[in-house]
Amino acid sequence: MPLPEASDFPTSLNPTIHLPPNTTPTNVILFLPGLGDNASNFFSFPRALNLPDALTITLNPPFPLPVPLDPDGTSHSWSDDLHVDASTGSLDADPDSSPTSRAVDLVARDVIHDTLIAKQGYRPDHIHVFGYGQGGSVALAVPLHASLSSLSLGGVMAIGGMLPLSLPAPSKTTNRTPVLLLSGSNSPLAAADSSSLKRVKGVFEFVTYHRWKKAGDTMPKNREEVLPMMQFWARCLKSRRGVPDDAVQVS
Repeated sequence: MPLPEASDFPTSLNPTIHLPPNTTPTNVILFLPGLGDNASNFFSFPRALNLPDALTITLNPPFPLPVPLDPDGTSHSWSDDLHVDASTGSLDADPDSSPTSRAVDLVARDVIHDTLIAKQGYRPDHIHVFGYGQGGSVALAVPLHASLSSLSLGGVMAIGGMLPLSLPAPSKTTNRTPVLLLSGSNSPLAAADSSSLKRVKGVFEFVTYHRWKKAGDTMPKNREEVLPMMQFWARCLKSRRGVPDDAVQVS
């Protein structure tokens, strides 16, 4: 299987690619940072995970924040139309008020369909997406994109991500891409009778939700918080360990 290079992807995504030593990748995992972050900074997370049989590609959010908000030019967004949350005074990561459709196009069509599947030859069910915050909303929308409508990806994992109400209804009743949602106890996903959680379960057939003991939708910081992620990947990641190099896959 050929290994993709940064030059294979849209320049606006400025990917950071990591392959653990002595590994022949069976899987590709795309990592999508949150609002205000960048690939160079977020890359430390997939590198620390060092998942076996997995090539990880950390994508830079394609839209720089306005200069007054980011004088150093290092912070980016998955939305080209950001708004300020009137109640908090901070940038609003809600995909309904700050739409991410252009970013979803880039990840689903340009990265997954045109590059990883059509050019590199990866199977859709060997391609996974991880997103944090605003990146989690993009990750959840990617399998529903028109370019992937007849396919199921290997899995999607989102921390604090929610599907936008404006997202077009998928062509299939339910998408068979496995999904893991993670959140803190104060997240809208954790609310009783959560409409955000119901919406995800309404478009994906296999959804697992895990609520952490902590309040916020922050990145995992200890073994207990990482455990549900590793259990999900253990079920979804494909492996060729013990399979002869000349073996032929028939299905």
